[in-house]
Amino acid sequence: MSALKIQSLNCFYQKEQILKDLQLSLEKNEIICLLGESGCGKTTLLRAIAGLQDKVEGTITINDITVLGNDIELAPENRKVGFIFQDYALFPHLNVFDNIAFSLFKQSKKEQRKKVEDVLALVQLSRYADRFPHQLSGGQQQRISIARALAYQPDLMLLDEPFSNLDQHVRLQLIQDIRHLFKAHQISALFVTHAKEEGFAFADKIALMQAGKIVQIGSAKALYYQPTSRYVADFMGQSNYLQVQVQDETHFHCALGVISSANQIKEKIGKHLLLLVRPEHLLLHIDEKAEGEVINVLFLGAYVEVKVRYKGDIYTLKQSSLHPIEVGLRVSLELLEHDFVFFDLAS
Repeated sequence: MSALKIQSLNCFYQKEQILKDLQLSLEKNEIICLLGESGCGKTTLLRAIAGLQDKVEGTITINDITVLGNDIELAPENRKVGFIFQDYALFPHLNVFDNIAFSLFKQSKKEQRKKVEDVLALVQLSRYADRFPHQLSGGQQQRISIARALAYQPDLMLLDEPFSNLDQHVRLQLIQDIRHLFKAHQISALFVTHAKEEGFAFADKIALMQAGKIVQIGSAKALYYQPTSRYVADFMGQSNYLQVQVQDETHFHCALGVISSANQIKEKIGKHLLLLVRPEHLLLHIDEKAEGEVINVLFLGAYVEVKVRYKGDIYTLKQSSLHPIEVGLRVSLELLEHDFVFFDLAS
């Protein structure tokens, strides 16, 4: 049974179509991250699932219960969805206990206290029940926001940029803690972010959106190393493109010489293609007689980003910062053998 299934979802705002025949399936205890450029429809999709968006067509089922479609459109409060916002959305005049208990008004006081104590323990903030939001750090406020959503016992959690207002060291720790919490309690979640590194750390799968559609879904590693388009390739990380000519199923001629692929490619001999080359697939060798020249070095902590001009083209690669590289050095480039990904020249 899927935690969430979306079929042929369309959404309109005035005369503009925001979501276009969108399909998505989320399994039980799975976390999917929605990535994409601003305006591609990520937050609109969350709002449509939660029942907060107007002019939505298609079918949405949550735990095999239809919440939209077949002449059904359940109200937001009947969809059993928890929504975590970027700005925490805590009531400033209520303490932590009352913020969490706010949605439990139908339960007895005894049941409310038990539920609030349980979810505060889950987010490791049991000692903060009497504090007010302004007395908490950003990370603590977001934990309270998550605790409040969990108290409602939702079938599905929706998170819209939940970590973006936090300092980096707080963000990374909270991502790890909340992922562990969701996995331990078999919570299914759909998560929106602009920062792909957050998606890599938090989600089981990445769904990359473009202009209202999901263009590729899979593990972060699959989208990074096996993208189905140049849009996916460039969004997921730095890309070099090398024009090659097919010699046989595993050998190709290019500006770097004859290169070998770890996988077989079924293409016509002599055909010209573009090869995706990630920075980590390139090695440089200092050689005063070589044709390559280092034209820029950017220190980024554990590694340096190096740009090399070679035979008129510029390549970006990464190297450990323990090995000093200077602008002006003559270098040769070596392409490491890996599974090649090609695109047509016109793509």
